[in-house]
Amino acid sequence: MPGQETRTSESSFGARLASGAAYYLPSALVILAMFLLWQLAVELLHVKEYILPSPLSALKTLGKANYQWSVNFLATLYAVLGAFVLSAVLGVTLAIVIVWNDMLMRTIMPILVLFNTLPKVALAPLFVIWLGYGVWPNIVIGTTIAFFPMVVNTAVGLAAAEPEMLELVRALQASRWQVFLKIRFPNALPYIFTGLKLNATMSVIGAIVGEFVASERGLGSLIITGGVTMETPMIFASLMLISALGLALYGVVVAVEQVVAPWAFREEPNK
Repeated sequence: MPGQETRTSESSFGARLASGAAYYLPSALVILAMFLLWQLAVELLHVKEYILPSPLSALKTLGKANYQWSVNFLATLYAVLGAFVLSAVLGVTLAIVIVWNDMLMRTIMPILVLFNTLPKVALAPLFVIWLGYGVWPNIVIGTTIAFFPMVVNTAVGLAAAEPEMLELVRALQASRWQVFLKIRFPNALPYIFTGLKLNATMSVIGAIVGEFVASERGLGSLIITGGVTMETPMIFASLMLISALGLALYGVVVAVEQVVAPWAFREEPNK
């Protein structure tokens, strides 16, 4: 019955949500304990604020309007999301091209490895010259940092399909496109999400690197300004927002993975 199916799906979703909350509860408790120890250490040792502010002092800084938190956070958010999406699309596309043809793999992969060995901080000024100031250099810098794990993980997943299954579908005269859609791509989904998890954190790093080099807005720009003016609480507040952004993006990837590729999660036996 439709009503019964709805209740069953809601119950299943609630069970997955409760399971996920229980899974990450130890990490949340450890983070909370670290903040408490940090606060106590600063207060008991009477550490000066410009050397190491307490977490409460950093959080209070988020309420100060002169730092334009919303404007700077949105600037970083746009750069991170742009780098995440662009690197994901570029990484999956290149992986498909590489796996599709052995000659392309031998041609493209060494070029990708060579490009990945280049220091991205050294490339950042070039992107600023070519693209000008704004969010686009930050997106491109974030993409150059994050796309390589996407390529490697996706290519490994596409190439890791079981040979027996491939021989079977070829015996049934399946086309290369059918083999890709029915065998290779579903097999690669856990690998793709592994790349996306790495991408979620590395996109944040890349966007902040771009803001360090040349940006008038963004949390990275605030950190540079705070280092010059010795506004340490503002620096720590920016770092908290950056960490929260990275964790949120990572959490979204994990949540989508649980829906799209639930077989990637192994059930642990009850002890």
